[in-house]
Amino acid sequence: MPPIESTLLHVARLGVGWEHEEGFLIDRPGTGDFLFIHFTKPAIVTLEDGSVQAPANSCILFTPDHHQHYRGDGCGLSNNWIHFLGDSAETLARHHAIPLNQIFRLAQAGFVPALINEMRTEIHRKDPHYEEMIDLLLRQLFLQLQRHIELADRKRLSGRQAELAVLIGELQTRVLGNLDHPWTIEEMAREVHLSRSRFMGLYREFYDISPIEDLIRARIKHAQWLLTATTLSVGQVADECGFGSLYHFSRLFKKRVGSSPSEFASKFGKATSLSWGRNETITDRETTSDFMPHLKRPAAR
Repeated sequence: MPPIESTLLHVARLGVGWEHEEGFLIDRPGTGDFLFIHFTKPAIVTLEDGSVQAPANSCILFTPDHHQHYRGDGCGLSNNWIHFLGDSAETLARHHAIPLNQIFRLAQAGFVPALINEMRTEIHRKDPHYEEMIDLLLRQLFLQLQRHIELADRKRLSGRQAELAVLIGELQTRVLGNLDHPWTIEEMAREVHLSRSRFMGLYREFYDISPIEDLIRARIKHAQWLLTATTLSVGQVADECGFGSLYHFSRLFKKRVGSSPSEFASKFGKATSLSWGRNETITDRETTSDFMPHLKRPAAR
């Protein structure tokens, strides 16, 4: 493969867990930057050849001048997204065989909101070399997309197995998008109408990780972000991340991260007067409407 250009990729805007009511429609010419969208609920996307269905956990990467037209498919629009720039972006996409302006499916997509949250943290904190870190995270996103596109192609399932893969994929999105809920294996299994053991076996088969470990990793990662980017107390962070007790949270956090939550916040956090929301948007234009969670968000993304 040819070498990838070294120009840094740059995030312009991003969003995690955005929800719009049924009937909400995006219809606009190209935004002048690349737009990556991960649909967490079924959507309808209009492309050059007509309208196509985008199942839950499918994605699209729009090029800067491509028309963008999409909406929820019988439900509200729900997605994670990144607007980004960089001379090497298209070369990088082609290097990793990521389709442009087409819907593509992933074997699993739990890594998408996790990586976007890491980018959001870097933009907010602006630690030394944060621009390089954002570039690396975007490149990691491209690599993960390639991996899970290939895994999806390799795991072409049929019949009941394919149906279960979709159901468990949709469940994973709900679980990782609602970390404050007290999820149990039994509840997850009921959600997809499986026995506990069958659910756990299929989850590991599809994602190479147990459902509890997947949940714990997401909760710890979200806790790290909350501790460094908000003014929430350690107890509030524990509640936000779905830990049953402050003691359990502190003990598990120290075991996984190497320091207590309060030590981590003191070392890496920055004082802020803002209370950041889970799906808050970050832009380079630090405007009040972009950064104050209680104000109305811009309608179109």
